[in-house]
Amino acid sequence: MNLSPLPLAVFVVDASGAVASWNKACEKLAGYDAATIHGMTIERIIEFDDPPGAHPRMAARADAENEAVLVCADGRRLPVRVMVAPQSLDPEQPGTYSVIVIPRAGELPPRYALIQDLPVGDIIEALPCVFYVIDQSGHLLLWNRQLEEALEMQPEELPTTNVKFFFDEKDRPAVVDKILSAFEQGGSWHEAEMIGKNGKRTAFLFQCARTSLGNVPCVFGTGLDITARKHSEHAMLVRERAITSSLNAIVITQCEEGEHRIEYVNPAFEQITGYALAEIKGKDPRFMRADGHDLEERGRIREALKRKEGVRAVLRNLRKNGEIFWNDLRIDPVANLDGEITHFVGVINDITEARHYERRLHHLAHHDPLTGLANRTLLQERLRSAIEHAMRSESCGALAFLDLDNFKHINDNFGHDAGDAVLREIAQRLSENMREEDTIARFGGDEFVLLVCHVASRERLADLLERVRRSVMRPVHAGEQEIFPGTSIGVSLFPDDGDNADRILRAADAAMYHAKTLGKNNLQFYSEELNQIVHEHLLLEASLSRAIREHQMVLDYQPKVDLRTGKVVGAEALVRWRHPVDGVIAPDRFIPVAEETGLIVPLGEWVIDEACGALKAMRMLGIEDFVISVNLSARQLRQREFAERLAATLGRHGVDARNLELEVTESQLMDHPDEAREALEELKALGVRLSIDDFGTGYSSLSHLQRFPVDYIKIDRSFLGDVGHNGHLVITRAIIALGHNLKLKVIAEGVETREQLAFLRKHQCDEMQGYYFSPALSKETLQDMVARDTRLPD
Repeated sequence: MNLSPLPLAVFVVDASGAVASWNKACEKLAGYDAATIHGMTIERIIEFDDPPGAHPRMAARADAENEAVLVCADGRRLPVRVMVAPQSLDPEQPGTYSVIVIPRAGELPPRYALIQDLPVGDIIEALPCVFYVIDQSGHLLLWNRQLEEALEMQPEELPTTNVKFFFDEKDRPAVVDKILSAFEQGGSWHEAEMIGKNGKRTAFLFQCARTSLGNVPCVFGTGLDITARKHSEHAMLVRERAITSSLNAIVITQCEEGEHRIEYVNPAFEQITGYALAEIKGKDPRFMRADGHDLEERGRIREALKRKEGVRAVLRNLRKNGEIFWNDLRIDPVANLDGEITHFVGVINDITEARHYERRLHHLAHHDPLTGLANRTLLQERLRSAIEHAMRSESCGALAFLDLDNFKHINDNFGHDAGDAVLREIAQRLSENMREEDTIARFGGDEFVLLVCHVASRERLADLLERVRRSVMRPVHAGEQEIFPGTSIGVSLFPDDGDNADRILRAADAAMYHAKTLGKNNLQFYSEELNQIVHEHLLLEASLSRAIREHQMVLDYQPKVDLRTGKVVGAEALVRWRHPVDGVIAPDRFIPVAEETGLIVPLGEWVIDEACGALKAMRMLGIEDFVISVNLSARQLRQREFAERLAATLGRHGVDARNLELEVTESQLMDHPDEAREALEELKALGVRLSIDDFGTGYSSLSHLQRFPVDYIKIDRSFLGDVGHNGHLVITRAIIALGHNLKLKVIAEGVETREQLAFLRKHQCDEMQGYYFSPALSKETLQDMVARDTRLPD
């Protein structure tokens, strides 16, 4: 028998310690009979381990474990632990106390002596539940092993702990109330979660009944482990709450003899459809169908229900107010314990807004937001389709690429609002001139594309596009401004000029660029000659990338001369491409390609590095005040951390920043003047010299020019072409005077004749460069010239 060696001996005493009642275990443990115990005080039976002379009352011993000796009737002295606790769990009924006597290990009388009055001990120990006996102080007098396991406690620990501490703090008042109810009314039941010593939690259903052990009132009971049931209930509650709270409509139908009748709908269903459960319960859900719609989907649902299988469909139904709504419907069967399908659960996701949004999104994804025209994506889809149709039907179509001329000038001078107004007006004019079956697209920025699906003849197509060009040229009124746009148009034919969208677009683009080179505002058709030009352009692009990697670039240096002393004071670094097959390629061929492709950035960094190397070599020859100028591209100027990288290059070569001059064109500065000024200020802070190249050919204003931290302005060679031309003379003199008035030095480039030189000296230009003095030289030849102090003759 594994029943715990209890019931424990319990005396009930008053506040003075007089014994009022006791249980049979007291008589068996101490050996006194009932007549002897009656009228005794607890101090005669139990010797507490008190200090000498101390006689504390029972209230002072309460709620504590006391060391003591039990004085038995036969004279034995048994070491025990004693728990004193108020006799009632109800704090409003004080006055009596339970004195629970717990023998020390090894001091117990024979086990049978304690449980001989419990013939059902084996049964209690084998119960599939916890068993307990509690006295009125709330302490255990008897329990089985299942309780020890649930509480994760040793037998000697249990009687010293009030049972309320076996539960979570928030549950204790309710547990105490149920135990008191059993004492008062004879029985009670409750559910509570017991917490083990190591944190183990077990949910129990407790059944309590009042009894007594000898003269001591007690409550005994059982606790059935309902943890699994609680988990199941919680899961069911969660599922029920999920169904109730779901934003999706849920409908449950009963399946009986091929009929499907609504049994339950959740609040979301009522909100989405407008129908309350009370008014549709027992109906077939098909009453909501939108007649004439989604017949195929509804047929799939009917077949799946017949086979008692799940199905998913997207279809339209009617709300109670008659409005059609889209729903994504999922139907699944539910089987009973015998595997029989008894119900179907339908989950309805209202996707009406999603469908509308999808349509709006599709429109936005395929149309330009500013003009409402087709965008690049939609154009390419339609172009692919048109090419396939033309090849199947052996017909002809055309693609016209339109680029507005000088649109950046419109934005810069009239503002971006005016620019947008021009784009919208051009879009409207194109729509008015094209057929409904044709596609008009905004390809990006100021580029438009016309897709003509059926071309009767090349001549009629040319007439149409010329009419379009003239339409674009008409003035556009933006506010109080009158703007005169123009356009360059390139045209390709399909399938003649290509059998896929990419080739046709490239062909039209190439024709458009050819129209630009011919003076803009004209129309050009793609041709084989243009194809050759494009091919050469692509080859040049590939070769240029390889040339930079394989160091095919070299720098020549054109000397700069001080016009007062005739001394060579600097040089402009000019990049040359020495192609292993084609020989020297001029910069005007490869620099535009480098600008378009972005290769200008690594090329520009290489040029600066080479120029710094040349300056270092000059310094080693003892030439300290020589200046080399380098042309700076717009891409380089806009690069983040360009100034920091330049400073690192100067430091690596040990070159004084004052010996390096950076040249930027007037148009570069005026593209984004505020950004350009900030970039130039960063460079100026390094100490490098700054120069405006090609001055007089751009659109700069004096107000902008004054804000740029430049040191030089460079007169473009076009103003020195014919010094006998009064117009040139006036402009050149004005530029020199302007530069000097702004405290800037003036350099003239492209000086080729004695007359030009004399004119510049007469008007006190500071420096010159050009073939009259010297062409561009190699680094070694330049070093020799400077070392020999070669000068410009008087």
